[in-house]
Formats: sequence, C-alpha cells, structure tokens
Amino acid sequence: MRRRRKKLFILRLPWLLFFLALVIVFILELSLKPTIVAFAEAQANWTATEAIHNAVLEKVVTQTNYRDLIYLEKNANQQVVFMEPNLVKVARIQSEAVLAVQKALEKLANEKFSIPLGQVLGSKLLANYGPGIKLELVPVGTVQAVPIDEFEEAGINQTRHRIYLEIKSKVKVVIPFISSEVDVFSKVPIADAIIVGPVPKTYLQVNLEEGSLFKSLWPK
Repeated sequence: MRRRRKKLFILRLPWLLFFLALVIVFILELSLKPTIVAFAEAQANWTATEAIHNAVLEKVVTQTNYRDLIYLEKNANQQVVFMEPNLVKVARIQSEAVLAVQKALEKLANEKFSIPLGQVLGSKLLANYGPGIKLELVPVGTVQAVPIDEFEEAGINQTRHRIYLEIKSKVKVVIPFISSEVDVFSKVPIADAIIVGPVPKTYLQVNLEEGSLFKSLWPK
C-alpha cells in the first residue's frame, strides 16, 4: 500500500511542480507588471525622443538658417524696427520635420529592444544581467510639429531670439501580454540669433509682450 502511494506521488510530482511553477509565475507577473510597464514606457519615451531629435537635427537644423525664417528690418542705426516670420519657409520646415520624424519612428518598429530582468527587479548588482524582457515600439497616430520661439536677455542691450519645433507624437510599447501607449514630447532648437538694441514691441499688430512672435500664428 505504501509502495503504491509512493509510486502515485512520484507520478504526480512533475504535475505538482508544474502547477507550482505556474502559480509562482502568475504571482511574479502580478507583482512585477507595474514595474515592467514603467520601465518599458521609460525606455520607449527615451528611445523615441532620441530618434526625434536626431531626425530633426539631421533633416531640418543642418539646412536651416535664422535669416531664412525671420525677416529683419533695421533703421539707420542698425536697430531692428520690424520682424516678420517667413510663413512659407516655416511651413515647409514643419512638413519636413513631420516627415523626418515619421520615418524615424517607423524605423523603430523594425528594431528589437529588451530590458534586463535584473533591472526590473531593482538589483544594482544584476542591473544589466538576467534574461531580457523583449519589447517593441509601434508609432501611433500622427506627428505634430509646432514652431515656437522665445526672447531672452543675452547681455547689455542684447536679446537672443530662439526658434524651436515642438514635436508631439505617440508610440505604443508592446511587451508579452501587455501594451501601453506613450505620449512623446520633444522641444528641438532649430535656429537662433542675437538682436542688438531693443526688440520692437509690435510686429504686424501682434503684441510681443508675451515674448513670442509665433504664439498668435500657431496657438497651442
């Protein structure tokens, strides 16, 4: 009788171990899921932001000059008395930036990424070790590129005028049995210049007290 029970226990042991392993995996998944999602979203945000910056720098910034974007009119004392953006040029840069960013994000969809399990477990010693948790990035929706600018003091009687592109996009991060959408926001400088003398307070009847030329033309 004892031999029979022992034999049945031995036969059932693999199934018991298998069931126990499933329970452990289920518990680990529940406890680690928020951490895994947080790491995956952070990785997706960082990777997409880097891709956006590189795309804009390569396709837009290297081919953009401040004087192509802003027309400056000066008086006899070489002081700026009138400022006007080149709307056609700015619109073209917007289109080029959107196209470049879309292509960069589409390339990410063909790449494979992973997060070391040791990093998810919070182990400093094993942060870069352990099996990798695979994740994929998929671009979602459309890319938006909005020109913004700002004025700031740059010295005695000098003002720096900076022009940026605000890039807004969204990517879906996909990991085994989990997916999450991440909003990606980037502010990429594309041109700047030093204006000597006082900055004109108005241009085309637009108030510059808020420190922006583009705000009224491209409201957020």
